[in-house]
Amino acid sequence: METRRALLTAALALFREKGYDATTVEEITGRADVAKGTFFNYFPSKEALLGELTTWQLAQLREAVDVERGAPPSPVARIRLLMRLLRERMLHDWRLYQRAFALRWSRPTPHHRARHQVSGLLTDLVREAQAVGEIRADVEAELAGDLILMAHVRRLAISIHGGEEPPPDDDEQVLDLLMTGLAGPTWAGR
Repeated sequence: METRRALLTAALALFREKGYDATTVEEITGRADVAKGTFFNYFPSKEALLGELTTWQLAQLREAVDVERGAPPSPVARIRLLMRLLRERMLHDWRLYQRAFALRWSRPTPHHRARHQVSGLLTDLVREAQAVGEIRADVEAELAGDLILMAHVRRLAISIHGGEEPPPDDDEQVLDLLMTGLAGPTWAGR
């Protein structure tokens, strides 16, 4: 696990510094202080590492919204936290996420699994919010989670492609608008 984490950490740092295409496996293993052959014990290719990197980052997001680790008890508050953290990651690593998305479309890989993990986490949070009355129970949890995710990602992508910084309160506005239609009997706003 330590070697795997070292490779992922090194790859993320190098991808941020040099870009995905300009980074070699040799540079990743050098930064992780392991032999080149060791890389292939963990990942069959640099593309596979990218898929695992997105999955690893999403596991970190899951930990961040865990109530036992200090996240707010309100499921809607945790949805807000997740969207804020996801937005921060995507802003910081937009080109890397674009590359992962392009690779996913060119051939199914773990990148596809990573997207399902975010959707699954949102669905779980929506179900929790439904159980406590923060989100209407008559709404399909998967649909609500997908709407939240797609609204956030789309707004972010439009801003980035337009060369603009997304408004700082964009996440709040998106979720507030969606919650107007999703709100359950006990949801009282923020």
